[in-house]
Amino acid sequence: METVRFFRATLFLAMRILAIDFGEKRIGLATSDATQTLATPRKTLERKSDERAAREILEFCAEEEIGLVLLGVPRSPEGVVSPFAGRIRSFGAKLASRTAIPVRFHEETLTSNEAARRLAPDASRDDVDRMAAAVLLEDYLRHQSRKPA
Repeated sequence: METVRFFRATLFLAMRILAIDFGEKRIGLATSDATQTLATPRKTLERKSDERAAREILEFCAEEEIGLVLLGVPRSPEGVVSPFAGRIRSFGAKLASRTAIPVRFHEETLTSNEAARRLAPDASRDDVDRMAAAVLLEDYLRHQSRKPA
């Protein structure tokens, strides 16, 4: 009987995370594996409206069995929160109101710059946006692994 309880607890903890690099024109998506050790750039959505973007993201969450949605909130290298942060928090609230999946925010700095650095010089904006979401997710996973159990 103990084995069954342990197995259920392990299953509950194993979930995939969706990281979102939100922009007014494009939204980059990246996912973790179920063990939350790898971050993979997945796709870029063209943002036509918040309504449509929220619907597409939640459909993606259902298809990929996502257990947590993570939105990056930009800060300058000096630590100042970007004026765009309020816009991102508003979109996150819209997502949270439509799903039982938890929506969290994670401070991020220069993820697009880091993404562009990792990619070929002729990489598309879509590639950069997907990679920026993966950079955000890597940072989040790194911070989570440092927290005491």
